[in-house]
Amino acid sequence: MYRDPTTYECGKGDVCSLLEQPGGKCVDIHSVFVALARASGVPAYEVFGLRLAKKGPKDVSTWQHCRVKFFVPGYGWVPVDPADVRKAMLTEILNLKDAKMTELSKYYWGAIDPYRVKFGVGRDLTLNPQQKGHPVNYLMYSFAQVGGQTLDGIDPQKFEYKIMFQAK
Repeated sequence: MYRDPTTYECGKGDVCSLLEQPGGKCVDIHSVFVALARASGVPAYEVFGLRLAKKGPKDVSTWQHCRVKFFVPGYGWVPVDPADVRKAMLTEILNLKDAKMTELSKYYWGAIDPYRVKFGVGRDLTLNPQQKGHPVNYLMYSFAQVGGQTLDGIDPQKFEYKIMFQAK
């Protein structure tokens, strides 16, 4: 997998498509991780949500992110975020042999920073009241329907929202 910054939103997480073209963002990278874990007999799932700022006030409307948890018998659920490691490689121009990569890999393999909010777990969701059309892929972005038509929660020309963070 590699991180493709041109991927729309956080990706779709379509593992079959990603096997042919393995680039994407957090949902794509984490969906492949979950699929590989489950294929190996390891329980795993994605957690969808939002990053928070370390200081506020800050507009975090576009800070959507997800992570993974997998189960280790006798230990419990372990959080991982391989997408953040891949993002650091891209944004900081790091390679696998850089010392910072070792540090990031150790941190994001068993720990998650406290600046996150969980919006949902699971995929292919049916809401209550039930939405029209297809199941919702995941809850991390705004979702709305008007007249039975799903609005694009990412397109600022069609849907506007703001999420503000204020540290206490």
